[in-house]
Amino acid sequence: MSISTGPLSYAHAYDKAFLASGESAGDLPTSYPQPLHHPSPFYYKDLVDLKSLDESFIIDQRYATSDNFTGRVHYDTVLCLIHKDIASRLLRAQRLAKSKGLRIKIFDAYRPVSVQQSLYDSTPKELKIYVAKPSASSLHPKGLAVDMTLVDSNGKELDMPSEFDDFSIKAHIDYDGATERQKANRALLIDIMQRSGFRVNKSEWWHYYVPENASYPLLNVQFIHFLKARSGRLDHSYNDASEHDPSEGLSFRSREVE
Repeated sequence: MSISTGPLSYAHAYDKAFLASGESAGDLPTSYPQPLHHPSPFYYKDLVDLKSLDESFIIDQRYATSDNFTGRVHYDTVLCLIHKDIASRLLRAQRLAKSKGLRIKIFDAYRPVSVQQSLYDSTPKELKIYVAKPSASSLHPKGLAVDMTLVDSNGKELDMPSEFDDFSIKAHIDYDGATERQKANRALLIDIMQRSGFRVNKSEWWHYYVPENASYPLLNVQFIHFLKARSGRLDHSYNDASEHDPSEGLSFRSREVE
């Protein structure tokens, strides 16, 4: 089954199949609850710790372990960071997933530009189409992309057409060789993320991004540096307006850190 990237086509695809819950895309709400107010989510260099906003996200950062396509550890600790301007979109996606009895599991989000370079260098030449060399258009090093899937109420990943970081046609969003259940799960994930203001990478069903902020600078903030800043060198506060458009970010304030 070849499907286009428009949100209506994915909703239609999901309507034709069902998850274990038996609910169809027709049940998906057309408006979403606003993000929960949190008294003090921390951010540094415009990055925010997603778990400080909603602890229900499941974090499984493969590059913080050797369980990834390179077989090497690339992060100094497990920490899910995202640009503050798109945090509200991920909160919406989680709320929408929860309305279906599901939750979001994140494999990767903000990625230091040095790690992006390391991943590129570790990728065989014939597969470099799947791992981009750092450039002005890179989105993971700007905190504007997230790699993810959905899990059920028991924390089990929904069956998808491929594993994460599968560098084959099985990862493509129009791959037709998957089972009907896998196609339905893929369609639901894409639909949730598109409704929350993200776009999907056509060659990676797990990769979602926000392109309209692509002019933001590349960052090389190591996770340990973020944690050290959070330990006491930064004052922070948070404002949550009563209304947010999906294209709008959360509002934060801080003073400079040396």
